[in-house]
Amino acid sequence: MTPRRTTPLLVLALVCLHCGGEHSASEGSASKPSQTSSGASAPPSATQQTSAPPAASASVAASAASAPAMPSRPLYYEGAIKKDDLQDRTLRELILMRNWIYARAGNTFRKPWLDEFFRAQAWYQPSEKMDEKKISARDKENARAIVDFEAALGQPDLEKRRDEVLARKKAGTATTEDDIELSLLSQRLGTWLGDTGGAVAATPLSDPSKLDQLLSMDDLNTLSRRDLRMLRNTIYARRGRPFDSKVVKSYFKTAAWYKPNAGYSDSLLTEIDRKNIAIVRSVELSVGGPDHENPDFPKEGWVWQA
Repeated sequence: MTPRRTTPLLVLALVCLHCGGEHSASEGSASKPSQTSSGASAPPSATQQTSAPPAASASVAASAASAPAMPSRPLYYEGAIKKDDLQDRTLRELILMRNWIYARAGNTFRKPWLDEFFRAQAWYQPSEKMDEKKISARDKENARAIVDFEAALGQPDLEKRRDEVLARKKAGTATTEDDIELSLLSQRLGTWLGDTGGAVAATPLSDPSKLDQLLSMDDLNTLSRRDLRMLRNTIYARRGRPFDSKVVKSYFKTAAWYKPNAGYSDSLLTEIDRKNIAIVRSVELSVGGPDHENPDFPKEGWVWQA
């Protein structure tokens, strides 16, 4: 018997009242980019952006002031991205590369580490509505290339990355970027690898055991629309649901717990599963609706952003 909880209507009301909006997973700035060195804080554009970005919170400003140097290779490419441009990148860098495209168009971010990173860039101008005209056909092709590269990373590669980060933590040389990387590796490997009370808190995506209980708003308030859609799929995946999408299949194939079941049906979902699916959907609605496929790229485009 499930313990008495807040009524569904109250849950939905709380969702609408307390869940802030991250716009669709697009990101953007105001100027047309040229290939940008990731070590520069100038706008990724041939035309210099002179207006300052909107004021950030004190915590964001403090984080920006102490922000580490960016990678030596560019995070944004005006030309076509090649495999060599992606090779040996951390998961964090790959996500920054994807989201740089949309940050240029003014997208805002619910993930604190992404929000803090882009607010530290002088060219970034977050907007209530992303200017999709600033996302070129080349940008979309590059976003797809990055996602395909991420999806192709297999379990042995991800485990090697995990071991390298854990070794740095054991040696006392780990950075905040390593904490972010561990949280991202946790999502892909299906088990929480971070520290309790560490720089990056566990979410239901990085620690699926949280799905054994009814989700709270605190569990969801830093998840992007892309994350929320993945989280819904995670609830089904834990019961063995197979997926048609190549990207979703690739996402779950590296999770140790995922065992596709050809005989899957929704009858395998528990009462908690069904309530959590409803809660995730209600949060998706509060941030602009479920993040469905990009109409330009059916079936896969939604997974490129955030």
